[in-house]
Amino acid sequence: MERYLQCRLAEDHAETAARFRPSLTVSRQCGAGMSRIGEELISYLDEVDDSTETGWALFDQSLVTKVIEDHKLTNSVEPFLTENTKFPIVDALEQLLNLHPSEWTLFNYTADTIRRLCHLGNSIIVGRAGNFITADLKNTFHVRLVGSKEKRTASVSEQRGISLKAAEDIVQEIDKSRQKFVKRHTGSDVNDPNAYHLVINTDNLPDKVLVRVLADSLLEWAVESEESRKVAAAELH
Repeated sequence: MERYLQCRLAEDHAETAARFRPSLTVSRQCGAGMSRIGEELISYLDEVDDSTETGWALFDQSLVTKVIEDHKLTNSVEPFLTENTKFPIVDALEQLLNLHPSEWTLFNYTADTIRRLCHLGNSIIVGRAGNFITADLKNTFHVRLVGSKEKRTASVSEQRGISLKAAEDIVQEIDKSRQKFVKRHTGSDVNDPNAYHLVINTDNLPDKVLVRVLADSLLEWAVESEESRKVAAAELH
């Protein structure tokens, strides 16, 4: 991530603007597989994508650190930069006591960072309403990963080494929290299929196949988008 940011920020902005570099947002149900395939997805894209010289970067928990750096926040705000929603009265009280910036302010800081990263290109943004925040960006592809509750619960149980009952509670709680987060801050429904270019049911897809389906779809879309951009530019001249 650090190498990616150093290279991107050192580029000539005029030259960068002339290039078409795709970015990706990934919305996911809990246990649908994104936490397992992140590194493999980056490796695959670095191998097959010739639109980048510096590689792809994935921003998940690392996005929190980037937001804190971008807006010169203290590390004490880190717990408030998650995909959770609190009652407005709790947030207002904490703000009144100067415990941290308001939830809405923090969300806007996060949204600003997400948009800048996607604009740079070759960024993968996981969660945090990324697809809604960047819906108007022509270079950004939006994917939603879903699956049956049974399969996702089993995955979380195995991954965390906990009982199926405990895993089921976690899946339900996280799914509900993410849905509320998106609704509260964007007014949108995270489950709306029209908000994505691609919705993938991961139940019966091995991780290697899931990586290829996701990445190849993104890159095919990017090629077509770039061709459309060139045609539109030619027509203007």
